Amino acid sequence: MLKHNLLLYLRNIRKHKSSFLINLVGLSTGLTCVLLVYLWVFNEVSIDKFHENEASLYQVRRNVPIGQGAIGTFTSNSSLMLKALQEEVPEVEMAVAIYEFDGNARLETETKKLSAFGHMASDDFFKVFSFPLISGDKNTVLSDVSSVVISSKLASRFFGPDVDPIGKTIALKEGEEEIDDVFTITGVFEIPKNSSKQFDFVLPYKTFLKYRNPDYINWFSNSSSIYTLLKPNVDIKTFNGKMANFIKKKNENVDEQVFFTKYSDNYLKGSYENGKQVGGRITYVILFSIVALFVLLIACINFMNLSTARASRRLKEVGIKKAVGASRKSLVFQFLTESLLLSFFSLISAYFIVLLILPWFNNLTGKELVFAIEGSVIFTIIGITLLTGLISGSYPALYLTKFSAVKVLKGKIRTSFGELFIRKGLVIFQFSISLLLIVAVSVIYMQLDYIQSKNLGFNKDNVMIFERQDGLITNMEVFIEEAKQLPGVVNASFMQGGMTNFSNSSRGHTWPGQNEEDKEITFRHAHVGPEFIETMGIELKEGRSYVKEKPDNDSKIILNETAVKLMGLKNPIGTIINMRGPNREIIGVVKDFNIQSLYQEIAPMALLCRTEWVSNLVVKIKAGEEKTTIAALTKLYNKFNPGLEFNFRFLDNQYQQLYQSERRVATLSKYFAGMAILISCLGLFGLAAFSAERRKKEISIRKVLGQTVSQVTIMLSSEFVKLVLISMVIALPIAYLLAKDWLSQFAYKIPLHAGYFIGAGLAALLVAMFTVGSQAINAANKNPVKALREE
Repeated sequence: MLKHNLLLYLRNIRKHKSSFLINLVGLSTGLTCVLLVYLWVFNEVSIDKFHENEASLYQVRRNVPIGQGAIGTFTSNSSLMLKALQEEVPEVEMAVAIYEFDGNARLETETKKLSAFGHMASDDFFKVFSFPLISGDKNTVLSDVSSVVISSKLASRFFGPDVDPIGKTIALKEGEEEIDDVFTITGVFEIPKNSSKQFDFVLPYKTFLKYRNPDYINWFSNSSSIYTLLKPNVDIKTFNGKMANFIKKKNENVDEQVFFTKYSDNYLKGSYENGKQVGGRITYVILFSIVALFVLLIACINFMNLSTARASRRLKEVGIKKAVGASRKSLVFQFLTESLLLSFFSLISAYFIVLLILPWFNNLTGKELVFAIEGSVIFTIIGITLLTGLISGSYPALYLTKFSAVKVLKGKIRTSFGELFIRKGLVIFQFSISLLLIVAVSVIYMQLDYIQSKNLGFNKDNVMIFERQDGLITNMEVFIEEAKQLPGVVNASFMQGGMTNFSNSSRGHTWPGQNEEDKEITFRHAHVGPEFIETMGIELKEGRSYVKEKPDNDSKIILNETAVKLMGLKNPIGTIINMRGPNREIIGVVKDFNIQSLYQEIAPMALLCRTEWVSNLVVKIKAGEEKTTIAALTKLYNKFNPGLEFNFRFLDNQYQQLYQSERRVATLSKYFAGMAILISCLGLFGLAAFSAERRKKEISIRKVLGQTVSQVTIMLSSEFVKLVLISMVIALPIAYLLAKDWLSQFAYKIPLHAGYFIGAGLAALLVAMFTVGSQAINAANKNPVKALREE
């Protein structure tokens, strides 16, 4: 039976090559989309799942009132939290505190200097997290305050691939916490690729406490991330209810709620809004999974439509087989076999296409995906292929085998209204999905263009940023003065953190005329240098900026417009307030500028002129003189930091990274939309070709009676154009609602003009008209005499 069905299928392929190629290209394209998205999704959902204690590993978060009824969610906690959890909460089996450096630290041996990123973690770090230790004992590697554990990559960079680094010493300098000490290597670890944490070394948390100013070790100062292993059978909902007021019990003036989230969920579900989880990367995982399945479904619809449309060619075959005793079950098996064979042919094509474009896809998504033929992957792919074949072939198989042999052989079968309705409905569905994707591409690209062109309140062009390391820790201000003298340097200063995120925040400040509710307002703040405002091109609204010649800068403060407005200060200049220190005088107000992505509104902000915790230097250079200026700055940097590589970045590139996910979504959406349109048009092409062939006698008679080529073309095209117009009516309102919902994530967004939707509709209509029209013109230009003779 199977051999017979295979032979028949191969004959049908030879006889109807065009139909086979259309279906093969469509299903191959659909399966390619599914395979690529499957590899990406599988990688995304596997992030942080390698930890042995993954099921019981939780991170401690805080919900904090930030003023005007809003709630902010923070992952940082007081360093006091670690001991409190260990001693007072019986549900906690183990707890770890981690302080993450804001930037790279400088590491040095006798022969080499390197920059590296690291953590300071408490003793149980390698017991709670399953980062494999190549050397060292996880129970003791962080027990000594002078110990350091390094990654295998860092060990190879310092000592070579074949040298055991255990027992060797590394000097470490870090500017923000002002660490300058020598540490002994007690362990070497590996970091799996599917870890959200990527770091080069780990110091003991005791080191952090050793260098930390004692004034900042309290329940108001939140510097560390806290992770816990909960004991078995702990109900997380009940536990979170119990822990909600844990900090408030320690200090009644701290109005914060504690809650625990599963660590392995943070990568995909780490976005919070007003105290509640609102999505994150999981949104894109779900979105692209749905889109890929829709693209595959469109390809399956093509197969169904073409199979049922060409049913008349196979009805006699079915009738004869039924007449000689074939059962409907055996015929259904035959057609499903053909469908499954086509699916597996398509899978083979898709496999080679994926291998070909996977490097490009990896570059686009920032992944290192490998299409490995493994057990779970094979079963998943075969399952998808079987399902595709069954979905594609089920309707044609059931449709072609339902007629009686007598009616088929007498030629009394007529196309039913239901059949036409289903076929047209499927075409409408195809183009509706294609339209949704076209609108998505348009809206995402326009929003990204708006983001890139929006006035941020500062000038991000030609601004270099590099970390305060090595000699710059003690000689930063000398370096800045020398840098200003270089040709091509417009200005230079320093800052805490980065322009894309002032991560420090505080509340509980006081000022004249304040009411009780105002104490809940959370302010962002950063330590900056003299001329920082001028270097960044931030505009002063009133007052003055910090200048080097003023020795009392430490007692002054500069606020942004939003801060002044929320504080209710009518004449802010000269006002004395208590913020990040007592009796600070407001000397200036700057116009609002964006320090975060445009997902968020501008926060109240304070700039303080201090060198404490400064992590970055900023240098503004002249446009067109980048090459010579960078060379001069490199030479100067090497003078202050001999042997250390000058690693810098430009602020505009750093700003673009804020929207890396959106840019990837835009690019992927563009290709998905192109694939959906391609497959839909292949289906239209096949249906139009078959319609023209089926109606060739009618076309010939119309031409003999005087109809022109254009009239015949319009007649043949109008049926399909109507279907595309109906899909526009259905899809565009849905596209509007989806676009509106996506844009609602941004505090600053484009208006949804009708042009985006009309343009998408017209684009789909033109493509469809071109596809159908080419077949219609071809049919209309044929010699009617030949067609009538054939009949």
